[in-house]
Amino acid sequence: MKKGLSYLPGIALLLAVGYAGKLVTPYIPHTEYVIWAIVIGMLIRNLLPLPKVFLPGINTYELWLKTGIVLMGARFALKSVAALGGVGLALVVVEIVCALLVAAWLARRFGLSEKLGTLIGVGNGICGVSAIIGATGAIEAKREEASYAIAVVLLFGAAMIFVYPLVGHWLGLTETQFGFWAGLAVDNTAECVATGFAYSDAAGKVATLVKLCRNALMGLVILALAVMYARRGMASEVRDKARFLWDRFPKFVLGFLAFSAVVSLGLLTKDQVAAIGNLSKWMFLLTFAGVGLTTEVAHLKAGIVPFVIGLVSEVVISLVSLGMIVAFIA
Repeated sequence: MKKGLSYLPGIALLLAVGYAGKLVTPYIPHTEYVIWAIVIGMLIRNLLPLPKVFLPGINTYELWLKTGIVLMGARFALKSVAALGGVGLALVVVEIVCALLVAAWLARRFGLSEKLGTLIGVGNGICGVSAIIGATGAIEAKREEASYAIAVVLLFGAAMIFVYPLVGHWLGLTETQFGFWAGLAVDNTAECVATGFAYSDAAGKVATLVKLCRNALMGLVILALAVMYARRGMASEVRDKARFLWDRFPKFVLGFLAFSAVVSLGLLTKDQVAAIGNLSKWMFLLTFAGVGLTTEVAHLKAGIVPFVIGLVSEVVISLVSLGMIVAFIA
């Protein structure tokens, strides 16, 4: 009971910041509440001394993110998941391969370790910080290398939330096209979902689904990297590959598909589906406030060389993804 109560102040702050973002939005034309929830959170985190009593609750934002994604499954019929997910999965494979190859090539050119290049590529290509943490142990990278890669991913993830919607509107991308672009090119799941919803609700839904395709491949890609490094004598051998995959598979993807299946089978009424969809939006409101409240500018510093590699890699991935979207997505 005491531990549970310790989360309440931070959760209350998440709710207050997220709702403040919704209150501000009507006064700023052509913006979504997502942006203002994050901005207000960042201002509080970086300009005010935040009492420690708020930290446990603030750090629950990833729980609300995963819960929101699971509940969002109710807003997708399995037919839509199959249609969007099929195309998304094909584009995701190209995007992941591109991210890994570009980061590896840049690491060699700039004289960085091969493992740091791999971690940056994994972070850019799959699932941001989660993928970097998972790959660090699998390929036995140094803690310092992981820290550099995480800093690079966090830095560009925070920037993309603000930059991508502006570029998307400037290019005249449709909601579907922008959702695919955000889903393919933005690294962390929270920032990816935030970027999509910063454009529109429809773009946010597409971005979330495409990002789930990337997340679902995380275990497989990390396993392949672990095996490759082991065969070269640079990491330990993976003995139980099935367990390895299951441990690294994001379980909330299954929850999303389960809700989608329930709706597709007609087991919920329209009112119930609407209520679940509305609840998912409240979960995301807490998430976006948490993204802002956990973004400390002082922690976004990385060495100049990892920064350059991350920047070039992100630009290449963005352009390749945009090219595929313009060519294949209406």
